[in-house]
Amino acid sequence: MAFETSTLVNGEWTTRTLDVDTVLRHYDQKDKEATTTIMEVETAPTIGILTQTVIRSPLVHWILPVKLRDLETQHVAFIGDEFVQIKELRPDGHLWDVLRKENFGARIRNAHVVGSTKAYEEDMNIGATEVKDEDDDVAMDNDEPRSKAKPLDSSLPPQCILLQLHTGDSVFLRLRQLENGKLFFVSSRHRVTKPMLPLQPGKHLAVDPSSRYMAIGCSERLFTIYALHSRTKLKEQDSKSLELQHVESETVVALNGLIQKMVFLYPSPDDEGHIILLLLVIMKGKTRMLLYEWETGTELKQIRPHSIKGHLLDKSRQLPLLVIPLTLKSSFILVCEDSMAVCQGILQGSPTFIGFNDSEDKPTELHHGSRRPLWTAWARPPRLPGYALFRDDIYIAREDGLIKFLEIDSREDEFVKADNNIGEFGANCGTALACLDFENQHNKSGDLLVTGGDSCPGGTYLNEARKIPTLTQPIPNWSPANDFAVVCSDQGRKYLASGEPRADESSLKKPDRLFACVGKGMKSSVIEFRYGLEGKLGLEMDYESPILQAWVLPQDAFGVEEEPGSIFLISSGDHSAALLLSSDASNIEDLDASATHLELRYRTIAAAAHGKYIIQVTERSIVVIDGPHFHVYESREVLPVDPEQGDPSSLDQGIHEAAIGEGVVIYTAYYAGSTYIQTLCPDLETNDTMQIDGETTSRITTDIRTVAKISFHVTALAIGQVMAGLFAVIAGWDEESIILLLQPIHTEGQRTLRIPYSFGEKKIPLEPIVSIATASLPCGNLLLLCGTRNGRVLTLEICGTAFEIILSRCDCIGSTTAILSKDEYSRSGNLFFVTCDSKVCALTINTSFASEPGSERCLRSLSINQVWLTDALKPDLQQPKISSIAKLPPNDLSSADVNLLLIVGSQLLLAELSIQPKPVPRQMPIAGTPSRLMYSRTLDVLIVAASINGRSTLLFIDPDTGADLSHPIDQKTQQAVDFVSGLGHSNERVFRLFEWPYVKDGKTWNFIIVSTDTGRLLIISVAEPDRVREDIQRASYQRVEGIEHRRSKIAYYTRYKFQCQKPVYSVAGFADGLLWCAGDSLFCDVLDLGEKKFKRVAQHDLPSPAIDLSYDNGTIYALTRAHSLEILRLIPVLGEFEIIRTHGDPLSRASLHHAMVHTPLADRPVHLVSDKLCSMVGLWPTHNSKADTLVALFEAELSHSVLRFRAANCRPVWDDIYIAKGVNSNISGLSKPSSELQEPKKQSEMLGLSITGVLSHYTFIDASTWQLLRFLINLAIRSPSICEFSYQDDPVPLELVPQPKLMMHVDGDILKRCLEGRSLENLLCIGQDTVSAHKIFETFCELLRAACREKLEKEATAATHVDRAYALLELYLRPVL
Repeated sequence: MAFETSTLVNGEWTTRTLDVDTVLRHYDQKDKEATTTIMEVETAPTIGILTQTVIRSPLVHWILPVKLRDLETQHVAFIGDEFVQIKELRPDGHLWDVLRKENFGARIRNAHVVGSTKAYEEDMNIGATEVKDEDDDVAMDNDEPRSKAKPLDSSLPPQCILLQLHTGDSVFLRLRQLENGKLFFVSSRHRVTKPMLPLQPGKHLAVDPSSRYMAIGCSERLFTIYALHSRTKLKEQDSKSLELQHVESETVVALNGLIQKMVFLYPSPDDEGHIILLLLVIMKGKTRMLLYEWETGTELKQIRPHSIKGHLLDKSRQLPLLVIPLTLKSSFILVCEDSMAVCQGILQGSPTFIGFNDSEDKPTELHHGSRRPLWTAWARPPRLPGYALFRDDIYIAREDGLIKFLEIDSREDEFVKADNNIGEFGANCGTALACLDFENQHNKSGDLLVTGGDSCPGGTYLNEARKIPTLTQPIPNWSPANDFAVVCSDQGRKYLASGEPRADESSLKKPDRLFACVGKGMKSSVIEFRYGLEGKLGLEMDYESPILQAWVLPQDAFGVEEEPGSIFLISSGDHSAALLLSSDASNIEDLDASATHLELRYRTIAAAAHGKYIIQVTERSIVVIDGPHFHVYESREVLPVDPEQGDPSSLDQGIHEAAIGEGVVIYTAYYAGSTYIQTLCPDLETNDTMQIDGETTSRITTDIRTVAKISFHVTALAIGQVMAGLFAVIAGWDEESIILLLQPIHTEGQRTLRIPYSFGEKKIPLEPIVSIATASLPCGNLLLLCGTRNGRVLTLEICGTAFEIILSRCDCIGSTTAILSKDEYSRSGNLFFVTCDSKVCALTINTSFASEPGSERCLRSLSINQVWLTDALKPDLQQPKISSIAKLPPNDLSSADVNLLLIVGSQLLLAELSIQPKPVPRQMPIAGTPSRLMYSRTLDVLIVAASINGRSTLLFIDPDTGADLSHPIDQKTQQAVDFVSGLGHSNERVFRLFEWPYVKDGKTWNFIIVSTDTGRLLIISVAEPDRVREDIQRASYQRVEGIEHRRSKIAYYTRYKFQCQKPVYSVAGFADGLLWCAGDSLFCDVLDLGEKKFKRVAQHDLPSPAIDLSYDNGTIYALTRAHSLEILRLIPVLGEFEIIRTHGDPLSRASLHHAMVHTPLADRPVHLVSDKLCSMVGLWPTHNSKADTLVALFEAELSHSVLRFRAANCRPVWDDIYIAKGVNSNISGLSKPSSELQEPKKQSEMLGLSITGVLSHYTFIDASTWQLLRFLINLAIRSPSICEFSYQDDPVPLELVPQPKLMMHVDGDILKRCLEGRSLENLLCIGQDTVSAHKIFETFCELLRAACREKLEKEATAATHVDRAYALLELYLRPVL
């Protein structure tokens, strides 16, 4: 086919004949050229995503009492989806954290305890007898006294924990202890057979009471019986240092049906070799009981059921909730929704059921829903063998917190002797329940019930005889989490009494605070995420006057004839006081001076216990006490000159600074414009005593001398020790710099170090040092920690011989004076505390990294954690303003890692501190189920959309006090109402909640926008905004000044509302109006000020409802429920608006949330989208291409679905650290990643929250950093030591490709294991002389040099490369909270 065309050529029309093929070839070539040009311009950037878990889910599915060390220590295993937390029940009745394991690489499907305590006892008795016989023989042969029996090798504990993972692995966990007392997990695993893998193996898990057999069941058709090795066989394996193989043999059993329950029954006491396995199987829609019996040692393949058809259950018992095996007569209890029954006689082939619990127990106020509450868990309390011979006790818990106690007696005809409701937990109960035996020093004893909580916090409850269970310790639970919000701590919170902003405030910005609305029902709450060390408050005491400082001294050194305890020496404004703390920390009483010989007339400056001495330094004297003997040095004895010979006008007869260490006192004295550093080395001669005024004093040999005369201002003193001996550290200042003077005490020589007022290349401002703490390093050097007047902690590594600064580090703790102190009772000796900004932080440093002088690893290991005080009776406790702390000596009656005395004004607080960092949430209760949460900057409150008694409403929560400030009123009458117009409907849920600032003609009106599932869109206003603003300013001023404040109620009302037939899923605001989605339609309404109503100006149909809407500069981002992200443009056209689609995700996703992230790595924002399939994708919009679309930059598969994204400046104030050679340069310092954190104070952290309470952090990384980290991930996932249960067994790929996009994901949790275990050397095969090892290390070095963006010489050692990689990992994986 041909046709003619006219073409203008050189100004003349020319007719040409063309065929169709020629025309098509021409335009096809044009399209190819255009596409090629567009693709070159719009090449998507290469961006990776680094994810790390900040806070893990608290959700606990199993609580298992277990003997992991011996029979006396009561351990409890809390087991969730991805973690095992071991806690220990200590004498105070509290559960304390011992050890945690998280690196399973798969979810935990089931858990059980394996091990027989009876077998352990027999083993210990046999071992003790053998040792005794051997000692007897030795004594007889040698005719010498018998030596004490050596302790047996107890590396094999009585029991272990069995976990069944989703991967099909059975993991056996046990504990072992190192020589330094540190515990660690040892694991072994066994894999199920391949036919079971598709059928959810481990959905059912049972262990024989004697732990000789176990059974693993699938959801249907298959289960496996395992014979386990005896304890004797396991000890043989352990003695050969082999990985324990618990499974001796196994057999797979097939059946036709769905497995509903599976348990082992107890045999009779005289037939312990009898094994009984009971299965409840659904066959053809009916539940039948299948029974398997065999004798110990029977070939497993010979095991057959009693009857293939089994025993049919009655219709009322077809779906039992619980099957509880009883220790008597091989019977068991079936617990159904509306009945309970004991089954007997199943071994005889004719099971009979004895029903009980006929009365219907009414639901408690904690019940959710309209149906009957279900029984969810049971626990057996420990009992003595004699009692358990004929009786069995059982606790059963219901989901609404009701507790039932059953007493079973085999001698009774009805079998169930008692069936009593003993009380309520005061919390919803899930599947996690356990019972422990408890008795403490107060003679309180009973059963200690432990519950993990369900949609609310759990707790431990003590059930004493003839009493209701009482809460002894709450167990935090912030699952389910529904929403979370970010509170800017510095937003509008610094005012003078006049309402003016404070001009003298430090520029130091406090981190943002993170809040989430969690829970369901009456026990719901708003929690504040916090991470650090938990200090559990105990005794509180008010003193008559403000306390400046306190010291804790051992009572036995004073010879006080009272019960054992500690003495608190407190320093007030012009005097001191002594208080006695009882041994159980339950009482504090005053002591007079005669009881202790302490000098209480003057203010105490320093005090310490050293060996047998107690030394006290006051502003006028020094007291040395040795039991009943003591000596007081008056001021004339300790001054550098005799007051009678010197010039009295030039002599200051007071002591201003002092320090005590190693039995030596150093102090300052001033004379004739100079400062004298004096030392006192006391030595009491207790044989030469005399009576003065009824008191026993001692003559003393004293060495008092002047060690230095200086002219600068002295601000702090300390005593350090190196191999050369003791020396004094004198800190001061002059106009030029900060001064550190190092003065040997017993020898000559002096070293002066000058520190500039600006530290390093970053010019960090420093002020004079006001406190010093010291620690000795293994390499012979000294570590000085110096607290400055402006809240900095300067850490210096000092050469032990030349007294020169080798390395220095500067951390910012706050903006006020930083007071440092060392925990002298710490096992490691490397625990320090610092008080600053009315808070306490703990500093720990790993001095083992200082084996090589000048290594940065020691200073880099310094970790800082804030101490968060908690009170079991006040979950919303505000942190008190702490001015001073002191450490208590270890006490056998205390179960804490560290005991602290805290000073808060004139109040003394005792706290038990756990030194394991963990989430320490603050809980603010609300009386309803929350659905949405937001922070209002204008009102300075958290606004919670909640359902109270089934009706929707808004709550205004003060983030500081937790008080509800909401006051709903009617718009017309201004009278108080229960609900504002448009809210208060039954079973109504709020979908969207945000604050909309409407600006017109230079004026701003702030509205609260609410949308509901009933089709309502509400615009809510606050009454009297000026009064609210003044109230905020007044509360902020009172908070800064430390005055107790209480804000007024905030009145609010509905100003305008929309109503439609479909749910309003989402709303967004823009300058002129609102965008909102109802059903599948997107509406645009603008506010007409003339008519004072909204006017519809545009409408657009979406492929599915938009569950999240956002607006930015004319662009609408609509996240649809089933079709991922849609990008639309809102275009004004002749006074109207038009909505057009510009971009869309080519893949459909079951979306959850969307966040737009601006990053320097891309010229346009990157869009994070999460979905219900636990994945997250980063989308990047193309521009000016033939068909604009959203390109996937990366994709990540997570262990949870991200419910909400939020951006926050939440890193702690000490996040910025600087390590330098000396103090004047920063040549080896750590710097922020230039690609992501070029402006640290302006960049926000991207966080995500899951419904299970997991808080995650996301970092965008550039191509070179991604290549390095991805390479390390590829090595780690092939290492059994890192990915113990999920490692891959294939060659390491040396070439990194960005496809598929899942490869762009870097799992920071895996890298953190490499960092904590210092595993890079093993991963990189350093020291292995193989071709593959050389290739791996060469690739690593090449990638490292590219990622560091700095000159790292190729000739650098392997240690230098690895150390640099560790520094990079520390940088990217540093704490987020």
